[in-house]
Amino acid sequence: MVLLLVCKLKEILNKNKHMEKSEGLSELKELNKKIEVVIALLLKMLPKDNQGISLKDQIKLLDSLHIRPSEIAEIIGRTQSYVSKELVYIRKDKKQKIN
Repeated sequence: MVLLLVCKLKEILNKNKHMEKSEGLSELKELNKKIEVVIALLLKMLPKDNQGISLKDQIKLLDSLHIRPSEIAEIIGRTQSYVSKELVYIRKDKKQKIN
């Protein structure tokens, strides 16, 4: 349920970001920021031993939703370099599991 909601919110966010400039641009930016906050809160609500989901798992989940590293960094409150580093480890682990 939470993952479905995150996916739908991300779809809305992507549509909003690709809209052409208009009079309500500042309102659109504010809406996008609120959606990003909701996504972050929903990710924190996902159960994992009553502690919430780990940062690595959050990054893995957001990456699987085709969210760019810069956007992931904004959502989870870390730097883009931190997210990129984690993605390297995640992809490396994934590659090792395949081989």
